[in-house]
Amino acid sequence: MHLDGTPSNELAFAGLGTLLAGYVSGLAYTNLGNLYAGFMSGNTGHLAQQLVQINPSGAGLALSVIIVFVFGVALGTALLDNMPSRWSLTSVIAAAAALGLVSIFLSLDHLSFPSGLALVGLVGVQSVLHRKVDGVDLGRGYVTGYLVALGEALARPQTRSPALLSFAAWLLLLLGVFLGTAAVALLGQTGGTVFVLTMLILAEGMLWRRQQTSL
Repeated sequence: MHLDGTPSNELAFAGLGTLLAGYVSGLAYTNLGNLYAGFMSGNTGHLAQQLVQINPSGAGLALSVIIVFVFGVALGTALLDNMPSRWSLTSVIAAAAALGLVSIFLSLDHLSFPSGLALVGLVGVQSVLHRKVDGVDLGRGYVTGYLVALGEALARPQTRSPALLSFAAWLLLLLGVFLGTAAVALLGQTGGTVFVLTMLILAEGMLWRRQQTSL
């Protein structure tokens, strides 16, 4: 299967990243004080509301989540730009996994909010692995962008592929949030984060397979 010259394993890799962004957002939502690990549009709106209500603590929490996310993206980008090309993607996944482990240890110490912040950093790092396929940016928590792309594609019947991809990406985010919310309810954040590490291992396996087939 190819879309816009993109092989199926690349689509699977990007789709896994999209699912992961939604999953971690659902997983960390409660520990972050009803903020999202991967949806900065909603967090920015929450920050504005807290400022209007003159709630310094609420504004501080929202701002801290946004700042950690930005620094996570910066870390991931620095790894992509500075590590040898063979190891650049692997180094990003390793950094995300390290933040997942930090989150687990903090959660075991009952440090709920710092544990959630580690997951925010994880999503920021992981988001640099996004892929653009048929004009749709897959692999990150871009909810509004996917819906805008879907609306544009619906108005242009000749662009069937972007419409399907946008709808699929939105569904993956929705499914991810659902699974993350269910995981934290059934397993707690520590148990739920183990599945994050599992997804990162799967992503690394996809990269290894791609490298083997390109030899």
